[in-house]
Amino acid sequence: HIDYTGRLTSYAGASGGNHGDHVAGTVFGAGNLDPRGRGMSPGAEIAYFSYSNSNGIYLQGADTMYSNMGVRITQSSYSNGNNAGYTSLCREMDKDIRQNRALMHVFSAGNSGTSNFGYGAGAGWGNITGGHKQGKNVIATANMTWDDQLANSSSRGPAYDGRIKPDVGAVGTDVYSSVQPQGYASFTGTSMACPGVSGTLASLYQAYKDNNSQAEPDGGLMKAILMNSAEDVGNAGPDFKHGYGRINALRAVEAIQDHQHYTDSIIQGATDTIQIPIGSNLAELRVMVYWTDPEANVLASRALINNLDFTLYGPSSSSWKPWVLDPTPNATLLNAPAVRTTDTLNNAEQVTITNPVSGDYNVVITGTSIPTGPQKYYVVYTLVENEIKVTHPIG
Repeated sequence: HIDYTGRLTSYAGASGGNHGDHVAGTVFGAGNLDPRGRGMSPGAEIAYFSYSNSNGIYLQGADTMYSNMGVRITQSSYSNGNNAGYTSLCREMDKDIRQNRALMHVFSAGNSGTSNFGYGAGAGWGNITGGHKQGKNVIATANMTWDDQLANSSSRGPAYDGRIKPDVGAVGTDVYSSVQPQGYASFTGTSMACPGVSGTLASLYQAYKDNNSQAEPDGGLMKAILMNSAEDVGNAGPDFKHGYGRINALRAVEAIQDHQHYTDSIIQGATDTIQIPIGSNLAELRVMVYWTDPEANVLASRALINNLDFTLYGPSSSSWKPWVLDPTPNATLLNAPAVRTTDTLNNAEQVTITNPVSGDYNVVITGTSIPTGPQKYYVVYTLVENEIKVTHPIG
């Protein structure tokens, strides 16, 4: 396609069908024939690989792609099992990101939103399509419509062990992108939402470099910024349908430009404090602590290895715990809003405060259980100003 000229290198021959072409265009299409078909990161370059080899080995070679080709973000809109648990592929994905500092794997959550894959709550819950998508360190993407509604087909969480999945949502309904031979079409699915996230991430990586003397960001930091800056939709706080919400690229870029993030490390039993000065007239303050967790054993009943906890203390001695969801396999409980308590499952924890008073806020992080340490972590904060929300239903 003319939209890819000079920026795509294929290591797998021709793409079969329009699915891959449409996904690629959403990531990096130039919109040469039709500007409406322009992708999220039209200056990016793509290396195209087969999803699996003849032995059924999926997405291997990330270390080589990272070191020899400069690959920083992988994009895959394929499934691999149904609520499959912590598979060997899931372990590999988490390990890739831990070993390659700037890497991030981005996946579709799946199009099985009404299916029953045996989580225990009946149809409509626990139907993420693939073990690799349930990794702690990866991003799984829900399918949103243009008016911020969840597509009925979009797969829901939790992950097999109760963790929050999907991580974020993006527009995946009636997405206009490139198809062969030199055309454009509108497709729908989490396959279309996923490249919206990976393409946006590519632009955010560039924004980070532009604001940090061309230094590369950690993949885990970028994931945290993306989640914490997302537009909260559905229930207040995170939920098992949208994750932390629909991505908001402008808000994420502003957090990068204003350096609203910290990086540190912690050991077992230690406590760290990070102070954040907050001004007045804010609609919301969001604070997230995130860490790239070590990979678990295959088929582990609980994926989390290192457990960090944090409490946010305000200027008037008020305190807030992170939002936590109830993963009990019951449809009513899974659909209930998050509550403030201690999180023992996830490697992302978020506190939000509506209309915060000005002053200094202290993020107090505790190394509750760190058998494999020290553990590097990120603190990101987002200042949400009073905004007028406008929906632009373009397709």
